[in-house]
Amino acid sequence: MFSDRKRIFQGKKSILLPFIPAVFILLFTLYGFFVQKNREAFPVNIPCRGNMIIEAQYDNQTAKLVAALYFSFLDNHKILVSLSGTGYLYDKNGIVIQRKTLLRNIYYDYIHVSTNSSTYSLTSSQINIDSVDNMDWQISSLLLINSFFLTGHTDTLVLKKYDNSTLLIESNQSPIALCVFKKSL
Repeated sequence: MFSDRKRIFQGKKSILLPFIPAVFILLFTLYGFFVQKNREAFPVNIPCRGNMIIEAQYDNQTAKLVAALYFSFLDNHKILVSLSGTGYLYDKNGIVIQRKTLLRNIYYDYIHVSTNSSTYSLTSSQINIDSVDNMDWQISSLLLINSFFLTGHTDTLVLKKYDNSTLLIESNQSPIALCVFKKSL
């Protein structure tokens, strides 16, 4: 009686054994499919937040900006960049001459110029400046890229995947911000 049970178990074992590699192959294929799909989605479907600190030194003064940045792709080849922070203008002795508040949303029309280098050409189509924002043209021209304060101006940005949760936004001159995102589950 015990010998029959062993034979039945051995029979089931020989039937189930070929299915184990098939299940692993199926799971591996599905994993590869989802990883590839996730790479294609980056960074287009994932908004991110970051901080930026800009400091520019001129002959007799120094300008500094400390700001938070929100970056998101929208529908119809549009991008939203929201900036909030404070700009400072210092004299040559390091004393604050002016302090300005930055709070604005910039909407861009974009063209994906190069897939290989992740280069985008952005033209500011609309700039919404909050009533609290008192950053004038003088400080803006010292600290911001032109499309952050001039409607209709075009800038070229490179969006590089830095790691699995970080996007590096840079111009042709220097990095602008390191933007961190959290994927929704």
